[in-house]
Amino acid sequence: MDALKLKISVFAYTDYRKYLSDFYKAQKSSSKAFSYRYFAKRAGINSVGLYKDVVEGRQNLGRALIMKFSAAIGHTRKEADYFENMVFFNEAKSAKERKLFFDRMISSQGSLSRVIDVTRYEYYQKWYYSAVRALVSIGRFRYDDKSFRRIASILNPKIRPEQAKKAVEVLKKLNFISEDTEGFFVIADSLITTGILRPDKNVTILNVINYQKEITALANDALDSFGVENVNLSTLTLGISDTTKALIKEELAAARNKISLLAEKDPSPDRVFQLNMQFFPLSDRFEGGGR
Repeated sequence: MDALKLKISVFAYTDYRKYLSDFYKAQKSSSKAFSYRYFAKRAGINSVGLYKDVVEGRQNLGRALIMKFSAAIGHTRKEADYFENMVFFNEAKSAKERKLFFDRMISSQGSLSRVIDVTRYEYYQKWYYSAVRALVSIGRFRYDDKSFRRIASILNPKIRPEQAKKAVEVLKKLNFISEDTEGFFVIADSLITTGILRPDKNVTILNVINYQKEITALANDALDSFGVENVNLSTLTLGISDTTKALIKEELAAARNKISLLAEKDPSPDRVFQLNMQFFPLSDRFEGGGR
């Protein structure tokens, strides 16, 4: 099989349909002879339109087709492993499956990991990474054992000094914090928010979902740990339509942005708080709704 003239890096993608779309465009711009028919013949596939159906979401790739696509593209062993796990990651039905296949994607990358998605994934691995980052914005800490012990003792629930050190190292690696001329840590931006999780952004959902589970568990213990004067927990159960649901989500996003601005303008912050916004269904749709 002749080698294709132009290859793009599969490791730069987390959406296999986007990768296949860009791959086709790159090949087409390099050679006018490249076509869906050419690729189908190269891959040993009878359907000329299969490639386009996959890219446009009308067709998924099973294991056999994954192997044929990889062979036709000319993937190396590591590239083929990454591509296969990327397909399974995109088509996974649960957060547990997405995590499994995303972890396999990362391991397939070797040292050439994609910076943006992988670093975000690492940032949300532990709840205290974001808490340590927030502490850096209001305190003076250095890369030394004294600071690690202090950070570990301030957080509630407590963490170990070695965990504080690991958090600092992760934040430095991701360029979320740096050191000033005196050796004290400073943050790159005032706030980081998860934003709104969208079903078409699998990586974002995967990055955040386990983090939010941990934070929710901490919220359950907050009243016992801090008392009612330091905690604001409220609930509201509603009967609404999809139209109103969309409007409420917009209002929540606006409220989150306003609260972020208030925090940014605080002249003398002295404590780290966590604000969770949760909005989820308590029932299935049923006939007779909509009044």
